[in-house]
Amino acid sequence: MNLDFLQVFSGLIAAISVALTVIYLAVQIKRNTKATYSQTYQFATQALAEMAATVGRDKDTARIFAIGMASPEKLEESEYYQFAYLGISLIRRYENVFFQYKSGMIDDDFWDGHRENLLWFYHQPGFQKLWEERRLGFSKILREFLESTSSEELKTSNVRRV
Repeated sequence: MNLDFLQVFSGLIAAISVALTVIYLAVQIKRNTKATYSQTYQFATQALAEMAATVGRDKDTARIFAIGMASPEKLEESEYYQFAYLGISLIRRYENVFFQYKSGMIDDDFWDGHRENLLWFYHQPGFQKLWEERRLGFSKILREFLESTSSEELKTSNVRRV
């Protein structure tokens, strides 16, 4: 064997090794991306489920939230504060889902259902009052999205209570 042959052979082995490494890394990145999407979906679903559980945990909280959404002026001051904290928490959770959707971490199918829920809440009188008071505490992109919608866009507006 001469030196030229060894150089060509070692160059070929190195090229094959680099190609295999690139293929391996691509497979690993694809798996990691899939796991990240799955984790994002899980966290978003869990956060919204926890919010529903918080509101539905006892009759008084559920009553305050329901009255606050429909007729916030009927709440006593302390009840309105409780409603406001629940509402802010709800908006924050939907803001996160919206951000994940806009970032490409949540697909259209997942977003469509949550978009419907978010818009239903947004177009309720209590949410509107809370939004007027606190809207600047949320991201500009969420404000622009919500404020560009109308209740006519809802598919379930006349059949929902919650």
